[in-house]
Amino acid sequence: MSARTIGWRAVITLLLVLFLRSGGMTNAASVQAIPVPLESFMYFTTDDKIVVDFKFGQRTPYTLDYSELSREITIELPDVAGEEFYTDEVVNDPVLYRVTVSPLSPSSAQGVRVVLSLRHKIPAPLAFHVSQGRRLLVETKKEFREGFETFVAPGLAYGHWRKDTPNGPLFVNYMKVDPQEPGVKVSPAMAAHGKEAVHQLASRHGAIAAVNGIYFAPDGSPLGMVMIDGELISPPYLNRTAVGIRADGTFLIDNVTITGHAQRVIQEQSEGVLENAQTLEADQDLSGTLWEIDGANRRRLADELIVYTSENGMSTGTNNYGWEIIVDGGEVVGWAQGNAVIPPAGYVLSGHGKAAQWLRNLEVGDYIDAEWRLVPDWLQQDIVHAVGGGPRLLRAGQLDITAEMERFQADITQGRAPRTALGITAAGELLLVAVNGRQNNISIGMTLTELAGLLRDLGAIDAMNLDGGGSSTMVVRDVVLNAPSDGLPRPVSNALLVWAGGGTH
Repeated sequence: MSARTIGWRAVITLLLVLFLRSGGMTNAASVQAIPVPLESFMYFTTDDKIVVDFKFGQRTPYTLDYSELSREITIELPDVAGEEFYTDEVVNDPVLYRVTVSPLSPSSAQGVRVVLSLRHKIPAPLAFHVSQGRRLLVETKKEFREGFETFVAPGLAYGHWRKDTPNGPLFVNYMKVDPQEPGVKVSPAMAAHGKEAVHQLASRHGAIAAVNGIYFAPDGSPLGMVMIDGELISPPYLNRTAVGIRADGTFLIDNVTITGHAQRVIQEQSEGVLENAQTLEADQDLSGTLWEIDGANRRRLADELIVYTSENGMSTGTNNYGWEIIVDGGEVVGWAQGNAVIPPAGYVLSGHGKAAQWLRNLEVGDYIDAEWRLVPDWLQQDIVHAVGGGPRLLRAGQLDITAEMERFQADITQGRAPRTALGITAAGELLLVAVNGRQNNISIGMTLTELAGLLRDLGAIDAMNLDGGGSSTMVVRDVVLNAPSDGLPRPVSNALLVWAGGGTH
């Protein structure tokens, strides 16, 4: 190194010292950048997300923080000036309820803080620059879900999750049942003395888990199909959906009804012996026409012909707005306008409207040929257990809500409510679901469409609704795991029981 180089360095060092001592340079920490103007600020919400949109004169740094505890999103822009956008306003939105834009520091016009106050937890928000950094977008979805799934016994798992939605919180319980696992069995069971709480019914049968089953009348009579061990306890109601359980434990979902006919026959009597029985043709007279039977042992609807057997009880329990004939040994032995007594070995034909008019043409002593059967005939197939419900929710993986076809009333089809449902996965597993509802601080319940989507998300390809409302109950090991909307478990007519892990059958 030359002496010349050393000399120049000394001169530069001396000048720098003198410059600093003279105050020629301000401390770097005290230098303030020129504020970046906030050109526009807006926020908006959709059904599923919240969006905040900033526009600047140039790219600017930011910080983004989300606190689950305080349920606040905070965005800070330290280099931005945006006094004209300061605000504190309440928002009419199910999730976002307040937006506050304020200075980052009360003593400075530079720096902006934006706080979004939320009604419930949400997923962590995302932020990103667009338009060469002159625009900042912050987005978050409105729904938040957390939960777990746990092993209960071989072939049985239980799970639940809590979900915050734009409409309110949801709490869902579900079970997965594998019928291929040894020791697993699923079957409906009837309550003792008409009605019984699900956990009591499950405990009495030694079942490890259970959900409530089909709809029922005030006296506990099932309103739809129940089959246990091949015995038809209660016939289908209209053409509503039911789940069938085969002898090998596999499941199917289908619409099941009862169909048949009734017809007057002529019996020619000779020397005390009935001979040459003939059916009257439909065009001879009204009494000779073949009349379709619309159902068995259920409530009679307009213009319907319903058959009542001893499985219904001692009488039909009908009103006086129809006409009924009592048949014993194929012969009409009496009539009534309603609530006719049912012969132990016979039946009653009960009609309303046009069907009642047909019955009025029959007289005591006439002979009747009547037959009825299940369609599809599960009794003649490999189905050993069945329980009805409805409407259907999924068919082959697609939403197929058959509420109108199955003639369900509005209190079931409309709005959100506690729900119980079941589904079948592509692997043949049975899904049982109980959704809490009518509890604003816990769970708002689901519509049928939302319920169908839930079952599909859980893996179901076919699914159906069961009784819901205050009846919705899910039990595992004698513990009620959902929160019944009545406050306490409601006594029900029947339940769908699960045995697993060597439990008694």
